[in-house]
Amino acid sequence: MDSLRSPHLADDLHLLLNTLLEVGQERSDVRAALSHLRAALGGMEGEDGESLAQRTITPHPSQRDLQRESNSIVQASVDVNLGLIVKRARWKSEACRFAIRRRGEASSTEALAAEESALRARREDLEDCYAWMLDSPRPLPEDKHVEEVALCYDVVARAAELCIELEAEGALSPVPAPDLLFLLAESQSSLLTALAHCELRGDSDQRDLFLWLKDQTTRHRVYVDRHMRLDDPADSAKVLELRDRLEQAAKRIREKSSGGGAGVATPNILLAGMRILVLAATGPKPEGMVSDLKLDTLRWVELEEGAPVGEVLDQELNGEEHDLAILATRLEEDDYARFKGLCAASDILFVRMPPGDGEALTAEGLASECERQIGERLRA
Repeated sequence: MDSLRSPHLADDLHLLLNTLLEVGQERSDVRAALSHLRAALGGMEGEDGESLAQRTITPHPSQRDLQRESNSIVQASVDVNLGLIVKRARWKSEACRFAIRRRGEASSTEALAAEESALRARREDLEDCYAWMLDSPRPLPEDKHVEEVALCYDVVARAAELCIELEAEGALSPVPAPDLLFLLAESQSSLLTALAHCELRGDSDQRDLFLWLKDQTTRHRVYVDRHMRLDDPADSAKVLELRDRLEQAAKRIREKSSGGGAGVATPNILLAGMRILVLAATGPKPEGMVSDLKLDTLRWVELEEGAPVGEVLDQELNGEEHDLAILATRLEEDDYARFKGLCAASDILFVRMPPGDGEALTAEGLASECERQIGERLRA
C-alpha cells in the first residue's frame, strides 16, 4: 500500500490517511471515500512533489478480487529493494535505542548532540525513512515498547538480508522454501504489532517486506496461511525466538540446496505423535496411515460435495482433540473461511491438500504437503 508524507499535513492527519489506505484494501466503501478525498486534497504535494490526491485515490483493490489483487501486488513489488529494507530497518533500530538513551539523559550533552547529528545525516541517504522515534510531536512510548520495536526492526532487517544472501547463493530457486516465506510473514507482522503497541500504524519496511513476500507467494503459488492479514497479527513478544528460527531455517535451506540435507527431519518424524483430523471427500480411506506416519490418532471425516458443512466444522474443530487438520476436499468460500477461523480459534495447524486429479490420499503425499506447508512450525 502507499504511504503518505507531506510537510503540509500534521502527524495525526498522516496517521488517518495511511490508516484509510490500509483499510481500503478490504472495504469498497472506504475506497470510494478515498476517491472523494481527491477534491479535498486539491493541489497539495508530498515531499517528493507528487500530488497527494493522485496517490490517495489509488488504493489497492479488495483482497476478494484475487486477479486484480495479484496484478496490483506484482506491479507494486517491482520496485521493492531488499537492500534498502536492510539499511533502513537497521537505522530505525539504532534510532529507537538512541531515543531511549536521549530521554534517559538528565540534560543534553555535546556528545549526545553529535551522535544525533551523525544519525540524522545517515538518514538523508535512506528513501522513505520516517524518524518517528526522534521527530514525533507525541511523547515517546515506554522504553519497553520502543525496545520491542527496535528488536522487530532488527529481525525485519535480518529477514531481508537472508533473502538477499540465499538468492545470491541460488538457494531460493526455483521456488523459495515455504518455511522462509512463513517466517517473513511473521517478521513483518511482528513489527506491525510492536508499532501498534506504540500507537503507530504502518512502516515503510513492514510494507515493503510484505509486498516482496506477496509477490513471491503469488508468483510461485505458495499459500501462507498466517500473518498476511491485519486480523491475524503475530506476537511481537516472541521476536527473539523468531530471530533464532530465521537463522535455523536459513541453515536448513542452505544444507538442502548444497545437497547435504543434514538436520532436516523426515516427514514421518515431524508428524510422529500428532492427532490428525482429515476432512475428505467421500471415497476410499487409506490404510496404514497411522502406523506409516507414527500418528497418535487419525480421525477421518467425509464431507459430501455440495452439502452444508458448517455444523460439521463447528463440531470437529471446536476443542482440543486435534493438533492438525488436513483439508483434502474443496470447500465453498464461506465454509473455507469458517474452517480457517475455527482452526485459528482452537490453535490447530492446518494443511490444504492440492487437487489430486482423483488420486487417493496417501501417507507419503500427506507427509510431503505437511513438510512443504508447515514444516517450520512443526519443527519449532
